[in-house]
Amino acid sequence: MPLYEYVCNSCEVTFDRLVRSMTAVEAVMCDRCSSEDVRRVPSRFASVGGLDDPITPMQTSGGCCGGSCGCGH
Repeated sequence: MPLYEYVCNSCEVTFDRLVRSMTAVEAVMCDRCSSEDVRRVPSRFASVGGLDDPITPMQTSGGCCGGSCGCGH
């Protein structure tokens, strides 16, 4: 299930919601004021990078093949 971030247009609180599917039409209500006047916004996690940014391998430290196990890899 995707996690979406919303902002309430009434009280301006930001909240997250798990949505069953991208095509599901569900009424999303604000956690604070119960308003349905909300808008979906790009999540902070998704905005760190972008689709145009190259994907770089994750740096590891420790463990096998991370440099500290002594296996020589």
